[in-house]
Amino acid sequence: MAIAYAKLYELIYKNVKDEKKAEELYKIVEEFIKENEQRIDKRFEENKVLIKTELKDELRNELATKEDLMLVEEKLRGEIKTMEERLMRYVDNKFSQLDKKIDNRYTQIMIAQIIIFFAIIITNFNFLNA
Repeated sequence: MAIAYAKLYELIYKNVKDEKKAEELYKIVEEFIKENEQRIDKRFEENKVLIKTELKDELRNELATKEDLMLVEEKLRGEIKTMEERLMRYVDNKFSQLDKKIDNRYTQIMIAQIIIFFAIIITNFNFLNA
């Protein structure tokens, strides 16, 4: 900041040409700048809490909070559980259908074996009687 003040003094002296008037004008400008800096610092300190609160609220509204993530996680867990249940019902249904087909085939094979068994007995019975 000292360099800026030095440049300011040079600029004033260059345009005013009188060293005493230049120094007086420089002091007035410097005092004005310092007062404004103090006033700005004071206003900033007064509004700092308000600005932080507003920024925090804006960020909370824009970004996902832990609570939001927990709700989403809970919802997803529920949906996953529902999908698992549906999948298990589907698999159980398919196994049930497969068991029925196997039972049906087993019954058909048993009937065929009984028919073959009786056919063998009948043909052997006729063979023994001859």
